[in-house]
Amino acid sequence: MLLTMESKTAAAHKLEQLISNGRAKAGEVINHVMNNQPTDRLQPGAELSFQPDEDRGVQITYRDQLSGEVRQGVHRHAMQQMAQTTDLPIKFIDGLQNTRERWATELLAHNLSTMFANRFAKNRYLLRSVLGEVRGFLSDRYRRLDSRPIIEAFATEVQRKGALPYNGYVTDTKVAIQAIMPEVYEPIPGEMMAYGLSLENSDFGNGALSIRAYLLRIWCSNLAITQEEMRQVHLGRRLDDSMIYSQRTYELDAETTVSALRDVIGTHLNAEALHNRMETIKHANAVGVDPSIAKESLKKLLLKSETDEVIEAYNSPDTYNLPAGNTTWRLSNAVSWVAGKTEDAERKLELMKIAGDVLPKVEGHGSKRSAKAA
Repeated sequence: MLLTMESKTAAAHKLEQLISNGRAKAGEVINHVMNNQPTDRLQPGAELSFQPDEDRGVQITYRDQLSGEVRQGVHRHAMQQMAQTTDLPIKFIDGLQNTRERWATELLAHNLSTMFANRFAKNRYLLRSVLGEVRGFLSDRYRRLDSRPIIEAFATEVQRKGALPYNGYVTDTKVAIQAIMPEVYEPIPGEMMAYGLSLENSDFGNGALSIRAYLLRIWCSNLAITQEEMRQVHLGRRLDDSMIYSQRTYELDAETTVSALRDVIGTHLNAEALHNRMETIKHANAVGVDPSIAKESLKKLLLKSETDEVIEAYNSPDTYNLPAGNTTWRLSNAVSWVAGKTEDAERKLELMKIAGDVLPKVEGHGSKRSAKAA
């Protein structure tokens, strides 16, 4: 018992340090969202044209009622969306852009201009840009959600339930912010855990607004993001030419989403939810896993190099960064361990979700909330 109390005290200090170190990243996410709202323009395909650009492959040009002619760079994510729209293979587009030779970018610009001027001339597209770069090339049915009140409500509501902003990630097209309960749990002797919620959103069509619970193994900071608890898809009514919905509609959509978000936070940051999550860890620690079978399963979810790294960690004698035993719980932590060493923020999040998918699902805890367009 003394060892357990000493371990819990050490874990509490470690958790305090993790929260302190992560708070700045959470703040960066909040500041990024507040200061980098996208500029929206709704354009017919017939009015889009493309020109070679020495630095970024091609630029897109269109006319704006207020600004006149607008010329902007195109982020690769938006270019992928154009590839899906036009059925041009992204490998073909990347090959032309990456050569940085004039003939290649001229060919790409010609192909895109011709496709939109003819086959897609009557279609309308929502262009979402930041800092002079189009980062989202979207359907005119894309449902815009104002991220500012959503992020603000998440930060406020989790703190009202006792959780603290813990960590965050920002990419060009996606943000994620995590909150954590500042308490240590020990579902298995010696396994010191923390629990929290993770919110993820993209203003550019790179995924839905989503809330998931997560489990943090304190000793090594392994984090597994579990099943989705709320999903808000960016799909709604066809956008209006007057300015992509009235401001009032835009505000009402945000209010509806914030209300759903508060309900989800209240449901998943309570004693019952915490108990069920810890039971999940107990169950995962009792289920044996054969490494060869695990490797075959992981091949469907991970890159070959990631799979090899996970299995190597799983088979290693390491019982500090990973829990002991050949169990589902150890396998989940092996995936989390690889995620923690991954530099690309978006891939890191995906690996954390895969680590959560390895775990058993939480039962008897309510169903996922899906907020739909009115």
